Amino acid sequence: MPDSPQFPVVVMGEGLIVFVPETDGPLAEVPLFRRSLAGAELNVAVALSHVDVPAAVISRVGEDGFGEFVVAELGRHGVGTDAIEKDPHAATGLYVKELAPGAGRRSTRMHYYRSASAGSLLSPETLRAPAASALLDAARIVHTTGVTSALSDSCLSAQRELFTERPGQLRSFSAHWRAALWRGREDDGQQVVAELARSADIVFVDVDDAAEIFGARGEDELRAAVPEPRLLVITRADGATAFDGADRAETPLIDFTLVEPTGAADAFAAGFLAGIVSGLSLAGSLARANRLATRVMSSTRDHVG
Repeated sequence: MPDSPQFPVVVMGEGLIVFVPETDGPLAEVPLFRRSLAGAELNVAVALSHVDVPAAVISRVGEDGFGEFVVAELGRHGVGTDAIEKDPHAATGLYVKELAPGAGRRSTRMHYYRSASAGSLLSPETLRAPAASALLDAARIVHTTGVTSALSDSCLSAQRELFTERPGQLRSFSAHWRAALWRGREDDGQQVVAELARSADIVFVDVDDAAEIFGARGEDELRAAVPEPRLLVITRADGATAFDGADRAETPLIDFTLVEPTGAADAFAAGFLAGIVSGLSLAGSLARANRLATRVMSSTRDHVG
């Protein structure tokens, strides 16, 4: 594995388009929407690029205008796109945000249109394509999320292959429990996400998701329930805790003005991974993650930049 790969971090997941309303209110009453890039893993890659850690994406999009936009937008942010396949038969997935003011914070609903999307057809064969294989052979960190696990059996098979152990490479996983994606198969979903988390070297999980997936409440209980990952990062409304083995670090939430929280967990993961790549301490990596997450929560975009 090269000491200085062109892309030290490689992410795998579905590329999406998101339509963000220009005004709050029910979708039936909103006249204008702004198109943007979306997808949990892609958000991580974009955020990494913005803190000068080159990242590349392994994904699939439709051979359509939205797919062209995903690839071009990633390139504009400096993200590597050579391993994104274009499917002539399946469309690029998309979703629409519905924004409504709430008590002290904006409320967000997501409306997804991604059934049988090109991204849901990710498979082990995607990883074996020459461009993807070359990226994976050189990467220092590979990253994926629990969102991708829920999309299809072939996506899950690709994730398991992604986590094949490679000397000197760290496997990173954001648990991202999405109950709606696992509807009717919640028990299977919890087992799958837990399996991937336990096979990773770095795991990011929200305290509420941790209760759903592992039945664990509180940082110490979760660490005891999930001892396998070397690095376990637990986020909550008022800050975050990170474990490196038995070592522990804490960070409070930075004071900022919340606009909309979607994508904050992805930016947080990117900031932490950037700290690892840069050789920061556990506390330093947490602080970098915190700063990057607040940048996303200060806008209606899902990603930094």
